[in-house]
Amino acid sequence: MYIDKLTYRQNLDGTVTLSGPCQVTGQEYSVTVGIVPLTQYINGAHAQTAFPDLPPEQREFLISGTSPEGWAQIFPPRWDEDLDDDY
Repeated sequence: MYIDKLTYRQNLDGTVTLSGPCQVTGQEYSVTVGIVPLTQYINGAHAQTAFPDLPPEQREFLISGTSPEGWAQIFPPRWDEDLDDDY
């Protein structure tokens, strides 16, 4: 699990901030989650189940270590996706 490679900081509001480098860009990225959902995830719950309110981009970082910027580098928008549909 990539989450095992992240550093943890417990916050006073009952959340935990997980930080680490993006596997693609090498840039530091952080995600803040609740302690209970984090425990569920560490104990085997799927990220979508443990963190239903977390944006998919942040769940992806916890799963694979890929930040939104890294994801955009791996899967850049296709040139034809930017074209107007009226053509």
